[in-house]
Parts: sequence; structure tokens; C-alpha cells
Amino acid sequence: MKTHAAPTQTLPFELGEARSHAGLTIVPLFSLEEPRLEYVGLDEAVARGLSVAEVDEHGVVERLFVRNPLDAHVLLYEGEELVGAKQNRICAWTTLVAAGSKTTLDVHCVEHGRWSRRSHTFAAAPRIAYPALRLAKARGGQAAVWSDIEAKSARMQAFSPTAAAEAIYVSRAGSLDEYTVALPRLDGQTGALVAIAGEIVCLDYLSRSDVFAGLYAKLLRGYALDALERPVDKPLQARAVETFLGAIGDRSGPLFHSAGAGSTRRFSGWVTGHELTFDGEVVALSALPA
Repeated sequence: MKTHAAPTQTLPFELGEARSHAGLTIVPLFSLEEPRLEYVGLDEAVARGLSVAEVDEHGVVERLFVRNPLDAHVLLYEGEELVGAKQNRICAWTTLVAAGSKTTLDVHCVEHGRWSRRSHTFAAAPRIAYPALRLAKARGGQAAVWSDIEAKSARMQAFSPTAAAEAIYVSRAGSLDEYTVALPRLDGQTGALVAIAGEIVCLDYLSRSDVFAGLYAKLLRGYALDALERPVDKPLQARAVETFLGAIGDRSGPLFHSAGAGSTRRFSGWVTGHELTFDGEVVALSALPA
């Protein structure tokens, strides 16, 4: 697949040359315009003093508390995993936490068998939920998340005393590393259109290439975890790409206030996901065929 502009002017990126390894195809995305909004990613923010904790001493499974003392906005990406506190969680939605603000964060538990404190605050994990888990989250919420992790753990023979999704990644760490070596991030890359065995499974996009650089290895480990179950090299069809991008390029849905800064628009129909905008700029976009 050769580099070409996205098939609709409403999308903020263009596509690069597809690359494949062991069933996984990555089509890199590149922003069409220079980003206007300044923000940093979770890992950098935590290192600089951002904290994520339980909402109170008792805790709530699907809600966390974020305190951002920085003079920079912080982006927490959909599916990004946080470890520690009473149980490991993943972000339910991409959220932009404004500089110097506090907010609550919608999350899902990915460690069903633990509800005991390991730390006061959470640490950023080196992974983002695999596409099938992100789709389960979008379709069925917390119960579907636990069910999908249980089934995948059984298929991949990766068991944990606390039913943690983390154990699946750890058990296949060597194989996942092979994908990260074979499919490195490209200079200026701001996103990825992803296919497994020739079928599109997700699209992830950020407006800033420097922040995407911090997310790419996390995302790739999730992509690869699903590809390990279907390591079949099949070509990605251009028509499938055009149809998928056409579905997410339809910006007719309403905008909603985000839990943090900016506004969100959710996709409906046969594509699920959402985009986060700030002052008219698409800051982040994630989409999966439903």
C-alpha cells in the first residue's frame, strides 16, 4: 500500500507505507498539520509529579482520582494500563487532564482477583490493552473486560493468582519483543492503522508525534498480543481501508463535554470508538470495527 492522503478531508492524517510481521500489519499515520495544543503523555507526567489514586480509602472499581500539578496538559489514552493501588485498571476513554487540575477518571479493572492496596498511587504500565479487549470494553463494559481476559488467559496458558491481564503480556514477553524490533516507529509518525491476518482491528491517532512516540511501544505490545493468536500473513485490501476511514470520517455525531478538558465525539454503527478535540483540533482518535 503506497502513501496517499486519507480519503476524506475531515480526517487529520495521511497514510504511509504498510509494514507487516507475523500476521500484524501496521500502516503508519502522519498528521497533515502541525499540532497546536501542547500536552504530554502519562509516563512523562507521572515522572514529573502527576498522581493517579483511588477516589478514596474505600475505592471504586470503575473510577480513579487524578491530580495534575504540572503546568502542562496530560493525555491519558484509552486502554492505557495503570498498576498498583487496590487493583490494576485501564483507561475507559482518552482523557485530557488540564494543567493544574484535578479530575476523576473512568476506568475498568484488569485484575479481577485482587482488592487490596499495594501502593498509594498507580504507576504507568508498559502496555495498552490489546484490541480485542478494547472492543470488549466498548461493547460490554466491566463484565465483558473480565470475561475476555479470562478467556485469553486460558487460550494462552497465562494464569495469575489475581487474574491479572499483566500475566498474559509477561508470559509472551519474548514474542512481543520480536514485533517491537520488526515494526519500529517511524520519524514523525503520529498514529497507526492496524490489521491482523489482513483484517483491520483498530486505528490509533494522536496530534503530536512526540507524545505518540511514548505510546507506540505500549500500543504495539497490545497489537502483537492479538496477532500471536492469528500469525497469518494476508494482504490488507485498499478498499477495506477506504471503507473503514470513511466510517470514522463521518463527523455527524454530537460533541459531548469530556471528563477532562476538551470535547468528545463517539462513533456509532459498525465502527466503535471516539475522538477527543480541543479548540477545534483533533487531539486523539481511537476506532475499532464493531
